[in-house]
Amino acid sequence: MTSTAVPPASLDDAGPAPETPRAARVPAWLTGDFAKVLAAVLVWNVVLIAVAWLFGPSSPTSEGIPKTGIGSTWSVLAHTYRWDAGNYGEIAQHAYTGSYVPLRAFYPVFPICVWFLQTITFHLLGLLVAGFVVNVVATWLATVALLKIARHFFTGDRAPWLVVAAFLTAPAAFFLHSFYSEAVFCALGFWAYLFALRRQWLWMGVCLIPLTAARITAAVFVGLCFLEFWRAGGWKPRALLNWRLLWFPAAFLGLGAHMVYMKLQTGSATASFTALEGVPAWSYHKFNPDIFATAWSEAKLTAHALLGDVPMTGWTLMSHVLPTIGLVLLLISSVYVFVALRADGIPLALFGIASIVMLTINNNVVSVHRYLLPCLVMYVALVLFAQRRPKLRGVVYAVLYANATIGALIFIRFITGYWAG
Repeated sequence: MTSTAVPPASLDDAGPAPETPRAARVPAWLTGDFAKVLAAVLVWNVVLIAVAWLFGPSSPTSEGIPKTGIGSTWSVLAHTYRWDAGNYGEIAQHAYTGSYVPLRAFYPVFPICVWFLQTITFHLLGLLVAGFVVNVVATWLATVALLKIARHFFTGDRAPWLVVAAFLTAPAAFFLHSFYSEAVFCALGFWAYLFALRRQWLWMGVCLIPLTAARITAAVFVGLCFLEFWRAGGWKPRALLNWRLLWFPAAFLGLGAHMVYMKLQTGSATASFTALEGVPAWSYHKFNPDIFATAWSEAKLTAHALLGDVPMTGWTLMSHVLPTIGLVLLLISSVYVFVALRADGIPLALFGIASIVMLTINNNVVSVHRYLLPCLVMYVALVLFAQRRPKLRGVVYAVLYANATIGALIFIRFITGYWAG
């Protein structure tokens, strides 16, 4: 049988070709999560650099400038090198070979990343530039992971991006931009949890191992992933009779490798845990399992400072008031996620509670507002509140604005050499 269809005599007779949708003409990789987040992170970093140039004086207070001299000259990235950044810089350049004992309290993953980048570029990149590149990439990866994590809890497109906004506007978010380990820690922790949500246990383990060599608080992420592993098995005891459970003790191979290295370098495998003993500047660091006594002491001091009974000095504000308020918000967020999500919220809720314990067990809350940055339960809880209370959605935007404003003020303190956590 032959077809009776008659082809047009010319292309003109066929009529105009259908118009290709604009979205179809744009490569998919330019419209995906990785591209969108990268654009947002780059803009965010540019804004922070602009703030540093607009508000940072040409001669910052010498107190916050590391003694190495790096960061003392005003340049595009000099503002990222303040306070503990000097310790990470020293490790990146000389490992733990120096005589400054407190240096051993700082973990090596971020400095190793900086050293590796400088090495493969034949040191064409300076220390600050290498650190900046590492942190931009790590912040990008952390934010992508957080966006994808949010999609496990929220439908639609707006809510997951609000979680991202909550992360990047957190009061301590500028530490992702600074020569600190926050960005690398968040990237490893968030991806480990994302892989746990996806039941990709091998990749979860690959992230957890270096995470435990990045900071001791990695233990709470190991616990979070373990709880997700158990939830995947329906919270049944027999679900733990699975060889993949071995990934969780294996996660501490990173910490073990660090301890072996410290033994070789310093003669003590526990040097990271004892480095601050006998150092007057860090005398407030003391192991104290009575976290309730610590919490009560900090709560009283915060209340007196807010009521004007004690002077609201810079140290009181940054090392007591803001950290205590942050811990209270973390507790509220953890409870709210459990109430709202029930069994599905147990891992995140207990992650928040465990973080509170971990961050107060050393008898103080100094810098805790910085350590709260990886506590993603707070970002999920905020957006969850907006989704369940549509009439109060404006409160969420007000919180984002307030956080960004507070973060900007703390950032200005940081770049000008004043203590900011």
